[in-house]
Amino acid sequence: AHSVVKAGLRRLKTSYSRISLEDVASRLGLPSATSAEFVVAKAVRDGVIDATIDHEGGYVQSHDLVDVYATVEPSEAFHRRIAYCLTTHNDAVRAMRYTPDAYKKQLEASRGLRRSREEKTDEEKAQEIEDELDDEDYEY
Repeated sequence: AHSVVKAGLRRLKTSYSRISLEDVASRLGLPSATSAEFVVAKAVRDGVIDATIDHEGGYVQSHDLVDVYATVEPSEAFHRRIAYCLTTHNDAVRAMRYTPDAYKKQLEASRGLRRSREEKTDEEKAQEIEDELDDEDYEY
């Protein structure tokens, strides 16, 4: 039963910024304005609604929600996100940056390896030919 009353209070708070305790009692089906005052006080204390009870005037004044978008907070959060994205981008670009002509050194080094391999094979061929000639000289 309390959860139904709390839900009703929440709906009344969103519908009305200011409502009399008699109206709260009639809309929630409570017997009197005094019982409505007790229920509203308990709901305010429990944090169910954000409101103030005016005992002399006999009404409940709900506190307005602060418009978050009217503050600086969203723009600061947006700025932090953009700064993070830009930092990530700059770090990625910096990581991909090569020193000038670095690829030429790698290319020359790979060509040098090919040449040394080719030279080795030529030297090996020359050695084989000499070995064959030496073997032919011994056969005569």
